[in-house]
Amino acid sequence: MKKLLLFFVLIGIRSQAQEFEGGIGGGFSVNTQPTDNMVYKGDQSLMNYSANLRLLYTTKNNWQLGVEGQMHELSSKSSKKYGGFYNGSLRIDSVGGDDKKLVYAKYLVNVCGVVNKRFDFGGSYAYVGIAVGFAAARNNSHKYESNESYKAPDGGRGIAYGAQLGYAANITSQIGIYLEGSFRAYTLDYRNADAPQVPGGPKLKYNIMAFPCTFGLRYVFHRVPASAYGTYNKEKLRYYENKKYNK
Repeated sequence: MKKLLLFFVLIGIRSQAQEFEGGIGGGFSVNTQPTDNMVYKGDQSLMNYSANLRLLYTTKNNWQLGVEGQMHELSSKSSKKYGGFYNGSLRIDSVGGDDKKLVYAKYLVNVCGVVNKRFDFGGSYAYVGIAVGFAAARNNSHKYESNESYKAPDGGRGIAYGAQLGYAANITSQIGIYLEGSFRAYTLDYRNADAPQVPGGPKLKYNIMAFPCTFGLRYVFHRVPASAYGTYNKEKLRYYENKKYNK
C-alpha cells in the first residue's frame, strides 16, 4: 500500500516536458433547471449539443494553464403547462405541457481561464482542474421552431465557473485525442428583458448549471523535451529554459 501511495505522489511531482497544445471537440450536454425569477422551469432533462475549443500550456511541473471556450444549448421539457405572455408583437398562448422544448439559450458561450493539474502515464495523461470566466446567452426569441414551446430573450450575460476532468492520449508525436467531462455554473442577467409572468416587471435573472461532455482532437504546437531539465552539458553546467545560459 505504501509503495502504491508513493507511486502516485511521484507522478504528481515529477517534472515533465513543457508543451503548448490546442484542441477542438464536440459532444453533448445536459443542464439543471433555472432558478430565481425564471418562471418556466422544466422537469425533464434533454441531451443537447456541446462544442469545445481550448489552448493549454503545460509547465515543467505538470500544471496546465490556458483558455477554454465552450458552446452548448440550455434547454429542457416541462410536463406542466404554464400561462403565456406577449413576446413583442408575438402572443404566446401557453408554455409547456406539449412535449416541446423550453429553450433558455440556443447558443450559450462561455470563455474561461483554466488551471489543471496533469498526471502523465507514458503517452497519455489525465487532468483535473478549475475554470472561471464569462458567459453569454444568445437566442432568437422571435422565431420558434416546431419543437419549441418557449424561447428566452437574447442577451443574457454573467459569470461562469466550474471544474473539468479529462484524459488525453497521443496518436503521433504531435496529434492526439482527448475526452473531457465538466460542469459550468452560470449567473445570467438580462438587463434589457423583463421576467415573464412576474408582477412589477423585474429584469430576468437566473442561475443554471450545465454538464458538457466532449471528445476531440488535440495538436501539440511546441514541446520542450523533459531531458532538457536536470541534465548537464559538456562543461557540467545545468541546462536552463533560456538557451543563452546553456554555455
